[in-house]
Amino acid sequence: MTKEDELLAVLQHYDLPEPRYGEASMKCPVHDDRRPSASVNREKGLWHCHACGAGGDGIALLQANEGWSYGQAKEFLKTLTGDEPASDVRRKKPAKSKRWIPPKMRRSV
Repeated sequence: MTKEDELLAVLQHYDLPEPRYGEASMKCPVHDDRRPSASVNREKGLWHCHACGAGGDGIALLQANEGWSYGQAKEFLKTLTGDEPASDVRRKKPAKSKRWIPPKMRRSV
């Protein structure tokens, strides 16, 4: 499975638009946006938000949105791409305390 296929599977899981080819703009999948501030590169299988600095591959997107460890995100990605049958992956999901907020977007209290 290529990075491109992994990222496209995660984008589809979150109902985010996938670029047809090359690089395209989109709203950041990690924080609320009014205007597209992120870009996704289909060939490289990477995304990056120019406002908050978040980015990475499909696994990084799952980690940021779900609060999972690398291993949990990798295991869930296998079920999304069909490399592994759906099992108890969803039950292993930790309780979601807060949505991840990029450091640039955090407010000091």
